[in-house]
Amino acid sequence: MDDVMRRGRSQTIWRYAPGAAFRYAESGAWCQTTGITLRDPKRLQGALAEAVRQALLRWIAVAPAGAFPDPGTHPAKYAVGTPYQVTYQLWPLVFTCRQCGRLHYYQTRENLKRSNEALGCDSCRGRDLLRQVPYAFVCECGRLDTVFAPSHPRDHPITLVNKGNFQESYWYCTVCKRSLARIPREGLGFRRCECAPGKMKRGILIEDGRVYYSQTIDLVDVEPKTLDPWRDNAGFSDLLLGAVLGIPAYRPSHIQDLASRQPGDHELSPELRAMREELIAGGMAAEQAEAMVRRVAGRAGADAWTAYETELAPYRGWVGGYDWKSQRRTVEYVFVRDDPSTAAIALDQLICEARDYGDEGTAERLEREREIARQIGLINLRVVQALPVLLAGIGYTRYKQSPGDIDDGDTASSGPPAALRPYREQDGKIPIYVARNETEALLYEVDPWRLAAFLSLNTGTAVPQEAIASTWAVRAWLLGRWGRLVERGESHLVLQSWEVDAGQTVDQPSALVFGVLHTLSHVLKATAHRYVGVDADSLAEYLFPAHATGLLYASSQVEFTLGGIDAVFRSNLTQWLGSARDYAGRCSFDPVCERSGGACLACLYPKFGCGYFKRTVSRAFLLGGSIAGRSARLEGFWSARVAQATHELRARKGGG
Repeated sequence: MDDVMRRGRSQTIWRYAPGAAFRYAESGAWCQTTGITLRDPKRLQGALAEAVRQALLRWIAVAPAGAFPDPGTHPAKYAVGTPYQVTYQLWPLVFTCRQCGRLHYYQTRENLKRSNEALGCDSCRGRDLLRQVPYAFVCECGRLDTVFAPSHPRDHPITLVNKGNFQESYWYCTVCKRSLARIPREGLGFRRCECAPGKMKRGILIEDGRVYYSQTIDLVDVEPKTLDPWRDNAGFSDLLLGAVLGIPAYRPSHIQDLASRQPGDHELSPELRAMREELIAGGMAAEQAEAMVRRVAGRAGADAWTAYETELAPYRGWVGGYDWKSQRRTVEYVFVRDDPSTAAIALDQLICEARDYGDEGTAERLEREREIARQIGLINLRVVQALPVLLAGIGYTRYKQSPGDIDDGDTASSGPPAALRPYREQDGKIPIYVARNETEALLYEVDPWRLAAFLSLNTGTAVPQEAIASTWAVRAWLLGRWGRLVERGESHLVLQSWEVDAGQTVDQPSALVFGVLHTLSHVLKATAHRYVGVDADSLAEYLFPAHATGLLYASSQVEFTLGGIDAVFRSNLTQWLGSARDYAGRCSFDPVCERSGGACLACLYPKFGCGYFKRTVSRAFLLGGSIAGRSARLEGFWSARVAQATHELRARKGGG
């Protein structure tokens, strides 16, 4: 009979989802999860449904090619809920005796319980002498099976000679006094898989992480109560566009102030009307009272929609006719950055606060750190103290962690691609396990002026004079150049087979910008571990590619002391940011790494936390050089030529 245990929600999704093998702490026995109870299951819908669909497309997992129904057309075939109880059972049922080493094999748990509940040895006749064989067979298709000994006389006891790995270990007959392996390096044997003709499963230690990869997606969980007032507001799209461009009319307070006001609504609020009446009652002339209240209304944003329309008008042709309120990452970005609920604190704000308190030394240190950030192309740094994150477990893979036809980044895989498998159905529905957490993060933006110079040098496109009239004009021009990032949220120089089959093509400008943003994210993550002491596996990335902005947040998949990012942001940014250029400049596997793509496990490939499966990441994006998918040499984002071109663009602004 299955047993039940309780674990933290995020821990359950990462380590104890159905199909996972784990060692039970109290007994040390290997077990396998058979199911998870869902609390308050609901239908798959909204932003999560779209995110799940995009993830399944990456895995080529949507039926008929895969095992998942299309979430877009069949959302009712999924159930979304919080994991509550984990059901597990003893596995595998292959044992050896601790004293004599004799092999014992049982077909089912019921058979084991009926015939040998005391786990006694047939030869030694003692109790609690059996221990599980720590090996299994796995396949990229997702199948998992126990090891077995080859056919041999039943009265000949077989033992396991365990050498610590599958290939060197072997079965041994104590009567024949010989190994049962037929050929050298056969190890514990071979087992065919049903997924393809002639396909063999791989022998592996159960404790090897490749036995089970939990596949998850992350979303910034924007509070529904914050978004609800905006759902029917015709100006929401303009508010978002104004926010991401940074036009003068936009203020963060508008997220709340303008939610109840439609464009064209110039009526004063009840509070301002009451103020006008009080001023008139106090003896002020009606015209003067009206003018004063209107000025207050203007500062409060009451007539902001007119200013939005005026200031956005010159850039609408550049940015395209997108409905920004339907762009999930745009909504997330603006609310993470500016909504009070996330408690985001800007580096500029800390500098002002230090000066207000008379702490000139701290203010000067923070200004130096802001300059260090600017030198590596980062601006508008913030620490987000209450980032709402939703973690969703959508399925699992075995042996290979990445989808499609890649293993690491843009390197072609060896062998067949991994297959994403759904969790076992519950009441006819595929479960999606979710956990909502609040964590902290570093929010950073890539300098748009430097990006414009980088694109100009690498694509041969001149930046028009009208695009450098202001920072918001530069952002608008860039947004029009990388529409692929708005539409798809990512762009690559090397396409996977499923992307080619879907008719996708390479878009150089958006892929180059994505490469810069993605590489910067991995460099910051790696340097946080090496130079600041924050465990790299405790950090996950979340990018807003259309706005050249990223988050590094404290992930819930491993233990992490909350407050670490905030502490570093306030007191140790110099070491974190200052080490980025040095770190990206070398790899322990150079020159091999540099010549083969500029990214590897020793430098830019993290074990966890990359939602893009390490694609389009290379130190060449920052330092320059050859890169997969591009024939011409790349001028790096940190190169002297890009720095000079950036300076010249700013000079043209001043001169124009």
